[in-house]
Amino acid sequence: MTGKIIDLIREMHPYEQITEDTELVESGVLNSLSIVSLITQLEDEFGVEIADDAITAKNFSSVREIVLLIEGSSKV
Repeated sequence: MTGKIIDLIREMHPYEQITEDTELVESGVLNSLSIVSLITQLEDEFGVEIADDAITAKNFSSVREIVLLIEGSSKV
């Protein structure tokens, strides 16, 4: 799962070095528009529904946090 999430982010930012612990929001890799796009891709890829109240900067702060978010999201 971690590798696929990194791949999805790299599709948006091909020149960024993304690891599991890269600070995505603070570094500007992800902003509000790219988070919305990423959510759609994550929901499609992993068959989950990410709740609106789970869309926070903390939950998208790193790939590690995104993995936790997906694992805690309801399956569709």
